[in-house]
Amino acid sequence: MKRFPYFLRKTRHIFLNSSLYSALCAFVVLLTFALLSINCGPVPQGELYIPETENTTAEDTTTTQSTQSEAKLPESATVDLKKHAYIRNAFKQRPRVTSRDALDDFQTTTRRTVRHSAVIANCSFDVLKAFIANGWTPIVMVGFQGRTPEILPLSEYNDQSSMVSLQDPTNLTKRRLAYKDFEESWKKNSRNKCVLITPQKLSETDVQKVLGEYLSPEAFQEISMRSR
Repeated sequence: MKRFPYFLRKTRHIFLNSSLYSALCAFVVLLTFALLSINCGPVPQGELYIPETENTTAEDTTTTQSTQSEAKLPESATVDLKKHAYIRNAFKQRPRVTSRDALDDFQTTTRRTVRHSAVIANCSFDVLKAFIANGWTPIVMVGFQGRTPEILPLSEYNDQSSMVSLQDPTNLTKRRLAYKDFEESWKKNSRNKCVLITPQKLSETDVQKVLGEYLSPEAFQEISMRSR
């Protein structure tokens, strides 16, 4: 019995070092590969790795650019007048409203306190929204509940509530109006105009570039401006 384990170890050593063992291993490998080929079939062409070509890159870039070029106004936007001292400077004296041209007069009378301003005519409400979305504050003339019209910055809009906020730059108090009421009063008193006060002088190209980020060209092609 003691010799039996020794005999098994000896036999195993001889078998592992024999050519029969190598042949058997090779046979098992070939048999396994053949069975896999029969069951799985050839590798589908669509699953092969395809290196990125110039054409595929161009398609991805075009898709991204077309998505980014879709102009769309955000649902809401707010301008913090605390950060715009140059607008508050224009209201150190309360603007006088003596005629329907009060916005033009406002731009003229603020020369001493404001370096750069522009009167934008033939605006739409969406144009005003685009200005706010860009961080500019359109200054308009509106009336509240039949009172004498006032010149105030339009600092906020919200499509969900359909409300705008007009803010007094001197004390930062806000007054809200529904979209419908605001548009009626603004068109009547401002005649679709607004005044922009900015740190740098604006050109027509500057304004069109900003509007193009939020609106289609047809939405602002009628506007005109006078800047200083």
